[in-house]
Amino acid sequence: MNRHCNSTVLCPVDFSADSDNTLQYLAGQHPEQGKLFILHVAEDNGTDRETLLRKHLMQFSAYSELLAGSGWEVRFAVEYGTPADVIVDFARKHGAGLILMGSHGRNRMPRLLVGSTAETVLRQAHCPVSILRMPEIAAEPMAGSEFREFLSQTANA
Repeated sequence: MNRHCNSTVLCPVDFSADSDNTLQYLAGQHPEQGKLFILHVAEDNGTDRETLLRKHLMQFSAYSELLAGSGWEVRFAVEYGTPADVIVDFARKHGAGLILMGSHGRNRMPRLLVGSTAETVLRQAHCPVSILRMPEIAAEPMAGSEFREFLSQTANA
């Protein structure tokens, strides 16, 4: 990422280790004037939105700590719907100059090197899309992530 780029970056997150790695990468970038939208897309499946929002706020708090002092003007958002559609629409509405997303890449079809959401965003976005793919032995997950909680429970079992 260009240090002199004064653009808006959209970083969709699903609170996975892949999202954690993407934000750790962004924390190492130091824009002169960069706006960073961190977007979580939740499915509207009848779950209590207030409970979900509280959980998301805890995750966003961990992301805020990670990005503190990085130079990014950070804004958080939670939207409901189909992830790829919401990401593309959000990027357009908020003038994103770049979408940076982590990819699970767990689709069983070998021709797909990135996840289906990332692939759809790549095809439909109005702006450049970068997919950050980390190896399976990625860095330790951030505090509060579901993966870290799983590891902790497994270690204590």
